[in-house]
Amino acid sequence: MNRACEVAEALETDRGEFGTRLERHLLEMLFLEYWPKLISWLYPLVHCRDTAAELTQEAYVRLLSFSDQHTIRHPRAFLYQTAKNLALDHLRKDKMRAVHVSDLDEAAEVPTEQPSAERALLDKERVNQFLAAMETMPSRSREVFVLHRVHELSYRQIAERLNISESAVEKNIMRALTHCRHALRDGSPP
Repeated sequence: MNRACEVAEALETDRGEFGTRLERHLLEMLFLEYWPKLISWLYPLVHCRDTAAELTQEAYVRLLSFSDQHTIRHPRAFLYQTAKNLALDHLRKDKMRAVHVSDLDEAAEVPTEQPSAERALLDKERVNQFLAAMETMPSRSREVFVLHRVHELSYRQIAERLNISESAVEKNIMRALTHCRHALRDGSPP
């Protein structure tokens, strides 16, 4: 058994000035003897030397404050148990923080309805290419295309309105689609 524990077990004094000085001396001995051992013991639990040192310091603070009010018969056991409890509390808090951060990360990954700035720019360029293609399209093809795609008229309704055959409507729509496809693919109308 080490010297600090022997002194602690032999110590049965009243709470007078002499007893307090002796206990403080005992705590200093415990500190010097167990400080590095306790850090090494905590390190595998918390995986960080700095955290292990902080928890060790907190264990000594608790030992010191508890010993002011109570007699501690086994200070080494008290110190290690306190350090273990502090480490478990620390790990529990870290786990809760990790869950919270994970929730925030997942929330950040939720797709948004708004396109990226790059996507918006590309879309705007495509619209401008399409509008340029519409301007260079023959007027009859443009008129048939707009009636069908924008106003959602059927081939028959367009044929009756423009007094042309349904076959002519179909050919004009095909001509308009081909014209737009070339313009969007090549960047300029055919």
